[in-house]
Amino acid sequence: MTSYSNNKTKDLVRISLFMAIIILQSWVPFLGNITIPLYPLAITFIHVTVIVATLYLGTKAGVIVGGVWGVNSLIRAYVMPTSPMYIYVFNSPFVTILPRMLMPLIVGFISHKILSKSVSFKVNAAISGVLGSLLNTVLVLGSIVVFRREQYLSIQDASMETLWSILSGIVIANGIPEMILAGILVPVILIALKGVNGERK
Repeated sequence: MTSYSNNKTKDLVRISLFMAIIILQSWVPFLGNITIPLYPLAITFIHVTVIVATLYLGTKAGVIVGGVWGVNSLIRAYVMPTSPMYIYVFNSPFVTILPRMLMPLIVGFISHKILSKSVSFKVNAAISGVLGSLLNTVLVLGSIVVFRREQYLSIQDASMETLWSILSGIVIANGIPEMILAGILVPVILIALKGVNGERK
C-alpha cells in the first residue's frame, strides 16, 4: 500500500509539473512558440509538452495536460486576445479544448498499443511527435471549420471556395515545421527524462 501511495504521489507531482509548464508556455512570450523574422506565422511547440506527457506519464495524464492547455487558450481568448481570431474563433471550447484533449488520446493509443510493440523507443517517440503535431494542426483547423466556420471566413475575408486553400497554406507554413520540430524534440526530451530518472530506454 505504501509503495502504491508513493507511486501515486510521484505521478501526481509529475503531472502537476507538466501542467505548470503548460501554463507558463501559454502565458509567457516565447516559451510556447518561436517567432521567426520575416516568417508570416509563429511556430508553436506547446503541443510537444503534451506529447511528452502522454508518452512519459500515460494517455490519461496526456489528456489532462492537453485539457489544461486548452483551458488556458480559452481564457486567453477572453482576457488577452491578440487578434479578432481569438475573440471570435478561439472563444469556443470546441476549438480550444476539445482538439487539445483528443490529440493525446489518439497519440497515446497509437504509441502505447501499436508502436511500442513494433518499433524502438526512439522511433516510437519520433513518430509520436510528428503524429501528435499533425493531429494538433488538423484537429484545431477541423474544429474551426465545424464550429466557427462563418466567423473564420469573415475574419479572413474569404469564401468557402478559398477556405481549403487557406487551410492548406497554414498546414504547409505552420504544420510541417511544427511536425519536424516535434519529431526532433520529443525523443530528445524523453531520453533526457528517462536518463535523469535512471529508467531504461
